[in-house]
Amino acid sequence: MYYIVLREQKVTDTPQVSELVRNAYNSNIINTFYGGLFNETTFQTMIILSAILFIFFQVKLVYCLCTIPIVLLLMYVAIYAAITMKSAQLMYEKKPLKSWVAEAYEPYFFTKNPNICWYKIITEREVENLEIKPEGKRQIIGTVAVMKHFHHPEWAWLFRLAVDVRYRRKGIASRLVNTVQDWCKDNQFNRIDLAMTECQEGARQLFDKTGFETKQLYHKTLFTKAYMMQMYLLTCEVRPTFH
Repeated sequence: MYYIVLREQKVTDTPQVSELVRNAYNSNIINTFYGGLFNETTFQTMIILSAILFIFFQVKLVYCLCTIPIVLLLMYVAIYAAITMKSAQLMYEKKPLKSWVAEAYEPYFFTKNPNICWYKIITEREVENLEIKPEGKRQIIGTVAVMKHFHHPEWAWLFRLAVDVRYRRKGIASRLVNTVQDWCKDNQFNRIDLAMTECQEGARQLFDKTGFETKQLYHKTLFTKAYMMQMYLLTCEVRPTFH
């Protein structure tokens, strides 16, 4: 049995957290790209470019079809750049009120695949009560942060939830979300909001299980106004409100 300890983030954790967030968000690139393949704008762009080459430049039709892989490549590059910039924005532009990490304790010469290992998730306070303390190599494999809401002083905004792909489906993300909920309740926040994309189906299921509900659907520009991504605004009441 191995341990994963939930604790508050320290300044020295920033490099590991930054890499973790970047890798976690980059894992959504393929799903976003597949979504773009069936976007009406993608097909229109291919057809228009092919027509321009064929009609105005007298390019043979077979060569005009080369616009298809070119458009797909440009779309992938644009998606990669947009998601990478978003992960950097989450790390360095948004200022959290509080942030937490999940830190795995494993042997120094750990050769097993984390997917097949069993981990016990505990807090720093619970570590103090253990007779045998967790030892070994420590690695940050999860993180989450919370900040003040943009529109209401008694609401909080959850962001930067990320878990290393090798450690997913072990309950880590749920415990991190529960930690945010408990902290918000103790600090007089009535509600937590967050936003997520249509490509994060696994995350939506997680938030459903932790008490979040879909509040609003809207569209957000991905890299041009021609490409719009559906977004979900989720909300969770953590303290009863009276009007």
